[in-house]
Amino acid sequence: MTSKSSTLSKKSDTKKYCPNYPGRELIIDKLVKLSIKIYEHPSVSVSNASKAKECIICSEMIAENVYANHVDRCISNSSIRSKQLTKTKECVICSEMIAENIYANHVNRCTSYLSMRSKNLKGTKECIICSKMIPEDDHAHHINKCLAQSSMKQTKQKTTKECIICFQEIAESDYAAHVDACISRSSSSTKPKPISRKSEVSCFTCSSPVSSSKTSSHTVPCRSHHIYCLKCLENSMNEYIQPNTAPVCHSTLCDYEFSRYDVACIPLEADTIKRLSNCVKITRRPQCPICSFYIDFNTMDDFQKHVASCNLENFIPCEYCHCPYNVHRLNDHSQQCRSAPRSQQLQALIDFILPRTKYLATAQQIRVFIAHRKKTRAAIEPHAIIDALAELDGAFPFDIPTLDCGICMETCIYDDIFVFGCEENHKLCYVCFENSCASKMNNNETLTCGMCNYQLQEGEIKQLRVPADRKRQYLDYQIQKTFSAYVGGSQGIIRCPNGSCKWVAEASNPNDRFQVKCPMCGYEFCSLCNRQYHFRTTCQQIPEITERWFFWCDTERGRYWQARAQQDAQFRTQLDDYERQKAANIQRNQELAERYNELLADEQYKSANCRLCPHCQRVVQHLGGCDLMVCGQNYHGGDEQSGCGKGFRFSQALPYVSATNGGPQQVSNHVPEPEQQKLVVHHDIQCDTCHDQVQGIRFDCVHCASLIFCEKCEQRSTLEHSNEIRNQKKQQHVFQLITQSLNQNDS
Repeated sequence: MTSKSSTLSKKSDTKKYCPNYPGRELIIDKLVKLSIKIYEHPSVSVSNASKAKECIICSEMIAENVYANHVDRCISNSSIRSKQLTKTKECVICSEMIAENIYANHVNRCTSYLSMRSKNLKGTKECIICSKMIPEDDHAHHINKCLAQSSMKQTKQKTTKECIICFQEIAESDYAAHVDACISRSSSSTKPKPISRKSEVSCFTCSSPVSSSKTSSHTVPCRSHHIYCLKCLENSMNEYIQPNTAPVCHSTLCDYEFSRYDVACIPLEADTIKRLSNCVKITRRPQCPICSFYIDFNTMDDFQKHVASCNLENFIPCEYCHCPYNVHRLNDHSQQCRSAPRSQQLQALIDFILPRTKYLATAQQIRVFIAHRKKTRAAIEPHAIIDALAELDGAFPFDIPTLDCGICMETCIYDDIFVFGCEENHKLCYVCFENSCASKMNNNETLTCGMCNYQLQEGEIKQLRVPADRKRQYLDYQIQKTFSAYVGGSQGIIRCPNGSCKWVAEASNPNDRFQVKCPMCGYEFCSLCNRQYHFRTTCQQIPEITERWFFWCDTERGRYWQARAQQDAQFRTQLDDYERQKAANIQRNQELAERYNELLADEQYKSANCRLCPHCQRVVQHLGGCDLMVCGQNYHGGDEQSGCGKGFRFSQALPYVSATNGGPQQVSNHVPEPEQQKLVVHHDIQCDTCHDQVQGIRFDCVHCASLIFCEKCEQRSTLEHSNEIRNQKKQQHVFQLITQSLNQNDS
């Protein structure tokens, strides 16, 4: 890629009169010389006036006595025509060069066509090289093929140029010599004397004549391109080194400020360049001629190394984050970027643009600038954004939203202000936020808002902009302070049942059952029974449902399908499937057996030793001492657990009654024999595997928000679900067997 327009950009073919035609300036200069030669040639006689000569511009036959005037007019007309041809703009949709007076109408037509085309071509993507609509599956392969063809075509085009005199395709290496020969042949009859044209360039300071050679003069890249002789330039730069002031083009007539790149390009001694670089104040970056991005560098060698290694060929912008990626990596990146949130895609674009702008900019400025371009429907593309920012000459045109910190009163941008969850929504900068937390922790106080007594939540502490170990220290401290505040009080608390975890929280209503996910260890549990959370069932129903599911998987499934197959041959398929899946069910059944045995032992122990809290129905145990108890802790303090915090007498509480039966003979009675069972239709309930209305036994996972299988899909689907849960290293899920149609489910 040699400029912003890469091999991927669609450019219109170079025309004969295009003002940017390669070699045009050379040709025009030679033609001007030729016209001067013809004007000043003294040997043209009157006898030659009747002779005609072909004009090298328009190819008309012109009398020799008026040939010079005619060539002059042709050159002028050619220049005027080329200026007129430059009044065009490239269409942002189809990339064609369109006259400015019809540009708006053309873009509207292109936009309408593109909209209709996108509706009719769903499942396809437009090739960025040839603009054809390609199926998404073949898009990456097609781009590789197009790139190869485009590179070959461009290589072929670059090797030849069209001669502006004879219009033949000439090799680039022979182009200049060929043009000279063409001009010589067209003017051979005049044989003019060579005329040397002297340059009249003078130094901007001393006005002495200077040549354009780099060894005798230097051109400053200001708007006026002022030229200095090296002596005046050195004297001028020394004036800035002594007081250590920012170097400019001219102290009074031109305020163009030098960048480090400008200083590095000055043909002065290395020591002078080094001292002058230390005086540079502006942060303007130089533009790479290959990728057209602005590059930050420490030395001139660094910049030259970048230019030498820069190669943006085969780079295509991602359609999601708009950052350019190599075509071979684009497909993998797009798959990841497609699923990323838009905020992450935007941040990727900002991170790409930030080090490549002409002037230093903040991430917030680029974010605001992109938002403004989206509102005006301007191109959201790195080159377009960077070029637009460069035209601003370091001045940002939009106001950045700011707020004042409530403590230090410093004005900060929105991104540097934290808003607390208190009623007043106090706002502090992150520095004051962290200082407030550190001060309260040093004083052994609970972490609160820096301006009120609002107690900080875990999510707010996680927003601190501090190292991870320091953040963990704040979180552990807040948990300990919260736990200590509840000890000895009457509040209801919820504590993580994971023995190695210290998390504890106040329960707004200790009698409510809800799902709790510990923010410290990630363990999920029921707020009442501390077991794996269960949907649509009470804590008292879980032991019976678990027991029934275990015996179904262990023995009753096979018996059920054998009876079904004997009753109806259509169920023979399910029986055969059951026999094939026996081996795969072994591991699942072993895990369920372990869970059931633990549950059975726990239920037997609680039946013998525990009672129910009369306020919240939690299971409590009396370990000795007086009969008075407090739910969730010892009566006189200590041993804090989940509980409602209310007192009662243990002897007056109801004993715990286990819902388990302890044997398969009782469980099997819950499933009627097929010959006694009518076909049960569960109306408006669909199987999550076959999506048919559930008939027969309905299997409902009590540990998932919604997961239902019919009896035909149950064995295979529950086994797959069991494998997924095992891979997540979680406790096996239990399914409830529903043999009757339910009008409504418990939530």
